[in-house]
Amino acid sequence: MDVLMEGSLSGGSPPGRLHDRADSPTLTSSWVSERDRETRHMPAENEIDPSESLESFIADMVRDARKRRGWRQADLATKVFSSTTRISEIENGDPPDLALGRQLDQVLELGGSLVNLLKIRDRVALDDYAQGFLRDQDRARTIHEFSLVVPGLLQTPDYTRAIVRLLRPDGGVDIDAVLRRRVERQAVFDGACPPWYWLVLEESALMRVMGSKQVMRGQIERLLEATERPFINVQVLRSERVAAHGSISLLTLPSGERTAYTEGFGTGRYMIEMSEADRFQRIYDRLHADALGVDESHEAIREALRRHEN
Repeated sequence: MDVLMEGSLSGGSPPGRLHDRADSPTLTSSWVSERDRETRHMPAENEIDPSESLESFIADMVRDARKRRGWRQADLATKVFSSTTRISEIENGDPPDLALGRQLDQVLELGGSLVNLLKIRDRVALDDYAQGFLRDQDRARTIHEFSLVVPGLLQTPDYTRAIVRLLRPDGGVDIDAVLRRRVERQAVFDGACPPWYWLVLEESALMRVMGSKQVMRGQIERLLEATERPFINVQVLRSERVAAHGSISLLTLPSGERTAYTEGFGTGRYMIEMSEADRFQRIYDRLHADALGVDESHEAIREALRRHEN
C-alpha cells in the first residue's frame, strides 16, 4: 500500500521530506498539518471492480498506471497540476473532464486510451447519460436549467406519475421506484450547502394540464413554495418567445468543471467537454435574457394557479 492511504504520516515519514526539514520544527509542523488536512478530506482508497462500470474501469486504469510507476497520488497530482484529493476521487470512480484526462493520459503514457474512454462515456446510451448526469447533479455547486416541463428537482409525486404514464403508456416502469429516486434527488436542497438553482421554465409547462387540474394546482403551489428558498429561482419564458426544442441542464461541479445535459423525447446526451458546455451555456443565456423578471415570473405562476382553480 502507498504510504498508508496516500499521504498519511502514520507509521513514519515519507522518504526525503520530513527528514530533510528536521532542522526546522516550525516548518515541519506546518508541513505535517497541511498534509494531514489534505488526507482527512481525501476519499479512502476503495476496492474497484473494473468490470462494474465505465467509471470503475477508468478509475482502475489510472490507479494501476500510477502504481506501476511507483508514484503516490500526490506525485501524480503535481505532474498534472491538480490536487491529491482530485486524483483520489478519480481513482474512486469520479472520472476527470477531458482537459485533465488528456494530461493524465500523457503523463501516464496511456497512448490515448483514457481520452478515448472519456469520449465514449460522453456518447453512451440515454440511460447511461442520465446516470452520469444525475450523479454529478447530486454534487453540483450550481444548476442552471431550461425546461418545457417542471423539472424533476421541483416535481410533486402526482406530477411525476402523470409524466411517467404519458411517456410510458405500456406501464413498463416501476413508478414507485421512480418516485423514490426523485425524492432522494430533491433532498439535495435540504443539505447544509444546497446548490444555487436557477430555472427558466417555458410558460406552457404552467398552462398545460398534466394529469388533472388538481395535479397542476399542487405542482404550481410546490413551485411557489420552492421560490421562497433563497437559493431557488424560477423565471418564466413566455410562449411567444423562441425556445429550445428540449431541456438543458448546466452543472458547475465542486472542482469548477462545467458540464451540460440535454434531453428530448426519447433522446439525451451528457457532455463533459468544455466547448460543448459553453455552447449550451450560450443558448441558456439567450433564453434567460428573454424570460420574465423574477417578480413578473412569480405573478405569471400565480396567474397559472388561478386558471387551474376554475
